Amino acid sequence: MSETFELVPFTEWRREIAVLWELDGGVPHIGPIINGHGMLQYAGRELFEQVLCFPWAASIGGERVAWTSTFNVSASAVRVRGIYVLPEHRGQGVGYRLVMHALAQWPAPWTEAFMYARTPNLPRYAKWGFEPVPGHQPRSWREGKAFGANEIVLVRKSLR
Repeated sequence: MSETFELVPFTEWRREIAVLWELDGGVPHIGPIINGHGMLQYAGRELFEQVLCFPWAASIGGERVAWTSTFNVSASAVRVRGIYVLPEHRGQGVGYRLVMHALAQWPAPWTEAFMYARTPNLPRYAKWGFEPVPGHQPRSWREGKAFGANEIVLVRKSLR
């Protein structure tokens, strides 16, 4: 059965992925994003005037099974924020197809996509066309935890 993709209201999207945060040992909310890597180039009022955010969901047989969102971080770059797939649908390509669909919606002038990836997922995202950003310092995704499996790496992909 093939999946369908749809833009969903942010409040609905956030409510639906909350259960997946719990499965992954996360927290029931997303705190403010503080990016020390220089990706977010808008500040102040421009953040609300210039940033476009699109929450996406994939459905199979009318049931939502995967979620992601994309937003622009500059006049030419997009960020993929979170890829959530229900456990019983993982490994079937739904996340890949959802992300590729979401990125395909960004026309020129957006030419690059960025995403933070956990180290164990780097081989998967390499197949998707994402490569680690040279010179970027990895960070831990679990506060107070050692790096290694807890390491997050900034990756990018050309959209053109």
